[in-house]
Amino acid sequence: MNLDLVLRAVSRTMPVASRARHLEQWRADVAGAHEAGVRRGDVVRGAIAVALSADRDSPVLTGEPRGTASRRLSRRGVTLLAAVGATSAALWMTGDLTSPEVAIPAVVEIALAAGRSALSVLLFGGVLLAIALFIGAAALSRSAVVRFAFAATALGIPVLALAAVRPVAAGVSAAGVGLTVGGAAIGLAGAWRSMPLALEDRSAPLARRRPVAIAGLVSVTALLVLGALDLLVWNPLAKVPGYELDAIYAAMIAADGFDPAFAAGAVAVWVGVWLVAAAGVTVGSLTRGGAWLTPRRLGILYLSIIGAALFLRLFAGFSIGMSIADTFATSGGDVSALSQAFHLIGPLSFAAALLLFGWAPAGRRTTGVPVAAT
Repeated sequence: MNLDLVLRAVSRTMPVASRARHLEQWRADVAGAHEAGVRRGDVVRGAIAVALSADRDSPVLTGEPRGTASRRLSRRGVTLLAAVGATSAALWMTGDLTSPEVAIPAVVEIALAAGRSALSVLLFGGVLLAIALFIGAAALSRSAVVRFAFAATALGIPVLALAAVRPVAAGVSAAGVGLTVGGAAIGLAGAWRSMPLALEDRSAPLARRRPVAIAGLVSVTALLVLGALDLLVWNPLAKVPGYELDAIYAAMIAADGFDPAFAAGAVAVWVGVWLVAAAGVTVGSLTRGGAWLTPRRLGILYLSIIGAALFLRLFAGFSIGMSIADTFATSGGDVSALSQAFHLIGPLSFAAALLLFGWAPAGRRTTGVPVAAT
């Protein structure tokens, strides 16, 4: 057996701040085991015993104040649950992506199907990871109330997930919501009350902010332009196949009193609002006072703008969609290939922003005191 591989695996279970220190000490113990009259296997077993019995919330091992690890795990669990919930809710609200009203190109349909399948797997994995995070937060907490609350949250998550995918009794759904939301709220209140909240002054130089800011503005602008073209041109053509765009608009004007200027104005307002928001973030990040806008914070802002813009896009195109539905007896939903892609991009952007918020960088760690391995 490769003992060094085992030691490396065991060290990975220790808090980040003490992994290298423990691994170095265990390797030294293995190297000197023969001279000390100890079997190398006993050293490995001792390392495993240390890993199993270690106080993983100890400042000596974490280099952080006690309670920080539990708060970090609970914050990640809450934001992960929010990301899963927001993605699921957005997909439900934007319609059934598995059966578009009209045919779309085969390549696009395959890509969308693959994206939906991957998203389903990610959502399932997110639920499992959220359960693990709350179990970890409960295990690391020294408060009985917080441990019980986070354990209740971990129990309520699978109940809530089951209620979301299968018809269950109302009482079961209520129990899932109560355990998940109530447990998380009580646990967070207890965990964050146990020690003062210390916000670190994080900043980034302009050289790190500039590429993220430019990429964010370009991405938002491109999505807004494509979204506007889709609302005004591509989606109407997809909803009424066989018609030219002029014929579609003329029919809507004659049969439904459609006002193209009003529709174009609504789309222009949608583009303008979110373009100004993105430009404001970009300009702010490129100034001297924007040093606090680290790449992570910029990512949160740009992804939130993309998610909100694509979600509210349905209101910008409401008059066009309803006029097409009334004139040509179709549904009011978006059916173009790009619209189907936006239905995935929007909620995924929201989810990514939430995850970036939850996975904040760890605070500055102190050195800690070496702990004997055996």
